[in-house]
Amino acid sequence: MAVVGDEATDAYSSETPGLVLLITSSILALVTGSILIRGLHQHTSGRNRKCQQYRGSHGNFEITEKDDSLYCFHQHLYRLALDSSPTHALHAYVQELLWKALSRCEGYGSENGKRERTKTTMKEKCFRKKNGRKKQKGKCKRKRESGIKTSTNIRRCSWERKEVRMMSRTEWKRFVNRLNILKEAIPVQGHGTFVPYDIISDLHRENITIHASHGGPGFLGWHRVYLLLLEAALGVPIPYWDSRMDYDMTNPTDSVLWTSEFFGPGFGIEDSGPFANWITPENESLVRNIGNNGSLVSSDMVETLLRYTQHSLAVEPSINTIEDIHVGPHRWVDGQMSSLETAPQDPIFFLHHSFVDYIWSKLRDKMRKIGKTDPKFDYPCKGPVSHDPYATMIPFGNLPNIYGYSDHLESLTHYRPPPTCPDCGGSPYLLCDKVIQRCKSKPDKLTTHSFDSETTKNIRYRIRAIGIIHLGRKFEYHIIDHRTRGDTLNFLPLINRGISL
Repeated sequence: MAVVGDEATDAYSSETPGLVLLITSSILALVTGSILIRGLHQHTSGRNRKCQQYRGSHGNFEITEKDDSLYCFHQHLYRLALDSSPTHALHAYVQELLWKALSRCEGYGSENGKRERTKTTMKEKCFRKKNGRKKQKGKCKRKRESGIKTSTNIRRCSWERKEVRMMSRTEWKRFVNRLNILKEAIPVQGHGTFVPYDIISDLHRENITIHASHGGPGFLGWHRVYLLLLEAALGVPIPYWDSRMDYDMTNPTDSVLWTSEFFGPGFGIEDSGPFANWITPENESLVRNIGNNGSLVSSDMVETLLRYTQHSLAVEPSINTIEDIHVGPHRWVDGQMSSLETAPQDPIFFLHHSFVDYIWSKLRDKMRKIGKTDPKFDYPCKGPVSHDPYATMIPFGNLPNIYGYSDHLESLTHYRPPPTCPDCGGSPYLLCDKVIQRCKSKPDKLTTHSFDSETTKNIRYRIRAIGIIHLGRKFEYHIIDHRTRGDTLNFLPLINRGISL
């Protein structure tokens, strides 16, 4: 049984006495057979990975700078899960990922969510041998004065999330490469194959989970844990998609994001770009139909949220909540993203929720600045019973909902603010709109969607080619952009794959 690190437990215990954070497998339940078999439908890279090079001195595998280490890490982690719990291997596998996510800042977290220096890492830095000699004390002193950047462990502890258009091409390529590795069918000798990404996306699927993670104050903390779980599986930070910069365009569907350079096609089957030929657990293609309904997030929406001074106004059940405005982009993208059960099957889900988490972090910063409310204690007692402060954060073991508001969780991540005018961070994908004094996305020159153009005809053809897909419940939306078309995709009820809790 994995236990949250002592430092993390102490941090939370000081906030909520008497609770011990144990990550158990009693609640985690995922179907074994269908997930293992579905991996046969996934494409694999065919690369000959030599995994032993990623084994540490204690025999465990770690995710390194090399992408292949990710494949080896998950293969090894699942083997360990089989050894420890043969009949509940998937439970044990997810449990270990959760432990890895929550213990990222073990020994380094602080009560106010800031990063701290450590003597151990500084010692390693200063006394590393080079050419048989120790580094000079003067150089060591100058590095010590440079602060947090000198510590590799601190950088690993609190990971920085960037707006997707502010990432370097190397950073973006690494992120999507690793997503594709998680989407591979990984063989485990004698036990078929498993697909890590599909296991993670299915954590958002069950009815009991959906009720525990939506429609109440637990929404924010639950999805914060979910993001951290995927980061633990990837070994790199999840960027965020600030859809305000697309909303401000004349036609948001023209954004450079909907090209092979970023998210891939916005219309039809994902047959090009970084997620080309992805197949869902329903054995269907990943599809999108952007700009059909709902709304991207606008600056006005965010400004309204940031006027609140306590969580009770910002969370369900209420109006103009963070959860309310977050629904718009789900419906706007359409396809799998538009359904509660299937939304995480599209990687855009995690970039969108990273932005939602960023908005929440800004609200928490404001609450601290005003000084009347401490966000870690400000868990509203409202909504369904499953959102009670000490109800368990299904399916994340015995973690209580109030833990989602803790400073410890917040300390695991920090955000690089989105770029501003006049230079928009120097991004080649953004421009400054001098009228509204905000940065917005540049359009893709090749796919500007003028009425009755050849491009528009091609879009209509691609949408018709999708046919009917299987989806669960659609997100209920209350905000509609007047520029949307109203041509949502046809769908049939989701096939029951036998997943039960």
